[in-house]
Amino acid sequence: MSRDAVVAAIREATRVTTLCHENPDADTLGAALAVAAAAERLGKQAEVVAGDGVPPFLAGLPGADRVRRRPELEPDLAVALDGPPSRTGAVARESGEWLARARMINIDHHVSNDGRESRVAWVDPEAAATCEMVALLLPELGIRLDRDLATVLAAGIVQDTHTFSHPNATPRTLRVMADLVAAGAPLSALHRSIYADKPFSTMRLWGRMLNGVEQRRDGRIVYAVQTLVMLTETGSEPTATEGFIDLLAGTRTGDVTVLFKEAAASQVRVSVRTTSRADAVAITSAFGGGGHSRAAGCTVDRPMGEAVPAVLHECEDELERADARGR
Repeated sequence: MSRDAVVAAIREATRVTTLCHENPDADTLGAALAVAAAAERLGKQAEVVAGDGVPPFLAGLPGADRVRRRPELEPDLAVALDGPPSRTGAVARESGEWLARARMINIDHHVSNDGRESRVAWVDPEAAATCEMVALLLPELGIRLDRDLATVLAAGIVQDTHTFSHPNATPRTLRVMADLVAAGAPLSALHRSIYADKPFSTMRLWGRMLNGVEQRRDGRIVYAVQTLVMLTETGSEPTATEGFIDLLAGTRTGDVTVLFKEAAASQVRVSVRTTSRADAVAITSAFGGGGHSRAAGCTVDRPMGEAVPAVLHECEDELERADARGR
């Protein structure tokens, strides 16, 4: 579907609920906050829902205090941002009937999203972030940027491009960010809040994780593990791993970088980063995950001792496929 269909759906709505994906990052949250704010400026009721709540490093974003864990409106339009509706986690599991009653649209930039879960879907894999897409959407809704809108949208772009250090940052991305900064987005402060300003407990956790870093295939696969015990012993929140994989991906020989995060006794969340010599989605799709060719994720419903070898096996298979393709 085109951007025009999304614009029409928002204009026709009277009550709008915007939905973040599970374990929200700055892109899903910033996009959800911006679309809700735009809807309100158009005279509609709106709410922002994140089933897992707002992570501490994003709590300072304008409007973050309005985010609900469960929907309260009876919307005629629900908007899933930065992932399909099934990725909304607790909201999808516990509010399925509610979701079925609303007209669902989807705005996303992940290549793995085929858009089939929504009546209207706008998926643009060329966008560096969903917030980039929303920034392009606002003028078509007649919404002018202000400092708050610019800030939440810039936050999403900062996180998804690692402040423009990832190859997904295009000339269009930079032009969009220039407009956001001109409208008041504090670029340096956003970078610091997302990638710095770590509490001492996080430094202790990262130290534990770095101490356990392993490699395979002569260093082409680099991986680390975060267990629940590590969180408890360092006094860290689950969100304390944010940014760690980017540090790990700086390993010179690493074509595939993996972070295993224990979420429960038999549930492991996996983040994958790759160079141009491997496809991250090819690895995570084996476990029902998705994302981008260079950055993807999945959840493996197995104990850590089973999840790690299973995912590493897929990593090795992908390197073999990539080598055969001549990458």
